[in-house]
Amino acid sequence: METQAPVIDRNQWKPEPKQEIFLSIPTTVKEAFYGGGAGSGKSDVLLLYGIVHRWHEHPLFKQVFMRRTFPELRNEIIPRSRELYRKFGATFNKTDMCWTFPRPDQAGSGFTNGGAMIFLGHCENEDDVHKYDSMQINLYSPDELTSYTEWIYNYIGFQRVRSPTRELPAIIRAAGMPGGIGHTWTYKRFVKPAPEGGKIIHGKGGNKRIYIHATLKDNKHIDPTYKQSLQGITVEAERKAKELGDWESYQGQVFDEFRDHKFEDEPDNALHVIPQFNIPEWWPRFIVGDWGFRAMTWVGYAAVSPTKRVYIYREQYWVKTKISAWAPEVKHYINQEHPRFIRFCKSAGQDRGQEHTIQQQIEEELDTQIELSQNTPGSRVTGKMLIHEYLRWTPKVQNRQEIGAYSEEYALWIMRNRGMKEYKSYIDSFAPQEQETNIPRLQIFENTCPILIDAIKACSYDKPKNNKPAEDIAEFEGDDPIDGLRYLVDAAESLFDEANVEFKRVQAQQALTDKLESSQDWTAFYRNAAKMESDEAAMYRPVARYRH
Repeated sequence: METQAPVIDRNQWKPEPKQEIFLSIPTTVKEAFYGGGAGSGKSDVLLLYGIVHRWHEHPLFKQVFMRRTFPELRNEIIPRSRELYRKFGATFNKTDMCWTFPRPDQAGSGFTNGGAMIFLGHCENEDDVHKYDSMQINLYSPDELTSYTEWIYNYIGFQRVRSPTRELPAIIRAAGMPGGIGHTWTYKRFVKPAPEGGKIIHGKGGNKRIYIHATLKDNKHIDPTYKQSLQGITVEAERKAKELGDWESYQGQVFDEFRDHKFEDEPDNALHVIPQFNIPEWWPRFIVGDWGFRAMTWVGYAAVSPTKRVYIYREQYWVKTKISAWAPEVKHYINQEHPRFIRFCKSAGQDRGQEHTIQQQIEEELDTQIELSQNTPGSRVTGKMLIHEYLRWTPKVQNRQEIGAYSEEYALWIMRNRGMKEYKSYIDSFAPQEQETNIPRLQIFENTCPILIDAIKACSYDKPKNNKPAEDIAEFEGDDPIDGLRYLVDAAESLFDEANVEFKRVQAQQALTDKLESSQDWTAFYRNAAKMESDEAAMYRPVARYRH
């Protein structure tokens, strides 16, 4: 028997239980966020919030319902607002994008509309916030909150939300679901303190906020076929975000393979954020940095293991801080840990019309030379792809070259005509391929690198260009660690061989020590140790990296 879609009466609207909870939040709670999955009735409850409370009958009431871009308003919100607001006698001004409601005290006077106003606004760029500078907003309603930067939300929500009278509120009522450029800050502000929702959080300045978790299960009027379409989403993170309102999944996230905790149905190695441990002193270490003043200066510290895995074990960051202020803190660790090299963004070497370049200033303060990244056109996308490879925790698909069935006759022909090397290569092509074990190749210490972890989770794709899907990461506030991560994974490759050699040297030293303990032959011990040191000296030349 086919399931029939519910018949929805467009002439009336009745809130669902979760919507009722959201609507009943007292105005003493300044911020409330109705969020979770798709299909939970988010936009409707924001559009009707003021009307349910009958604030639209007050001539001074102003609401700003907001989406990030104008096309979102045009395609979704304006048509729905016509269905809702015209029933209350409101008229729409396309120029101002404003619905104006009739004043009850002017009934019969000939005036039709001069009362409450609900603006349908958008704020695509951060500078767009200044369009609202002259307004006193009683009800600020940003829809799809995770598409906004935190700065946009804070500027309008805490500078423009105010009330000219005690009869009207000064509140923020937002809605959205996981994913987007604002996922991280939204999660931290509303969800993380109370993941199940329903708990009032006391913030700075005595401001209260609350999260109401809702999914399509909380909307009985939703079309059943919509749920089926959500279940058909093949990308697991996006499906969990939309269907279940799972904030631990990241819809639209660039690095959707990133895991700061492991899901039950995933292997043990599906984890990038790990408890810290004591890194052996002989592991090669290096430092990368992304310099900024108005933006962030971020410095990451990494070590390379003998198994070619990179561990980021520390980060430091500063905002609006001079080089002379932050460099001594980096120099402290340089003197302690003796990194193989220090690499900063290529832009640090640019001539900015000053006596010294940024590179020269950093070198002077650190009292050592630094390297510069090799940024080239397309290097951002190349760096992003390399990060993907370092984060990958699923084994590569083993694509065996199509060489047909094994032929002894052909194998002997190769040996006679092409030599043993190609003969062995042919034989090896039929051997079972070894399973990858050293994945992921990048792991991060959990308590020492929170800024980098948040930045990785916040990455979303840039806008498509020329009808082609976006490949690069969209810029966002706090993305500086991502640029540092690009330089870091690019630099790590150069230390893999060194880490392996160091490992063999340590193994050899341990073998000498074990042999001495069993034989007590000190003469043989010193003779073998001297030979090992001479072999190492002949194999490697010292590379000068520092002035001092």
